[in-house]
Amino acid sequence: MLFLKWLCFGVILCTPLASCGDGALQGAIKMDQAKVWLEKVRFKVSPKVNQDSPITVHLIIIYDDGVMGQVSGMTAEQYFEGESQLRKDHANDIDIVTWEIVPGQEVDDETIAMTKAYGKGAFVFARYSTPEAHREGITDEQEITIHLDEKDFYITKDR
Repeated sequence: MLFLKWLCFGVILCTPLASCGDGALQGAIKMDQAKVWLEKVRFKVSPKVNQDSPITVHLIIIYDDGVMGQVSGMTAEQYFEGESQLRKDHANDIDIVTWEIVPGQEVDDETIAMTKAYGKGAFVFARYSTPEAHREGITDEQEITIHLDEKDFYITKDR
């Protein structure tokens, strides 16, 4: 009798999850594998950012191991050259948040809404006019500040 009670409890608990669409069950199963928990992005922008020129900044959140391997080795130049094709080839495997920033601009805090609950990794790319990688990885941070300086950027963890 006790076995039947537990069996019924398990069926009642699992049935709603089994009927979830859009990968909700898959997402719930993969929650323990999530490596990205980003919720908010802030900016500190130098008046001389990018040698006093506007700059494009992208945050890419990746949900697939194959895409993670592909993007992790890219420089900002390579990323921006291939970004359009990356969006076409992996529309369901990535989220991209973009900003266009001018020197000294005050940028409002941005709340990040991930489309899936199990991000594998995330990167920030900045399109500087200097020939560095201009790429930073994000792991388990919930809130970050992106410091845009004259020739490069760095990220600090706020929470």
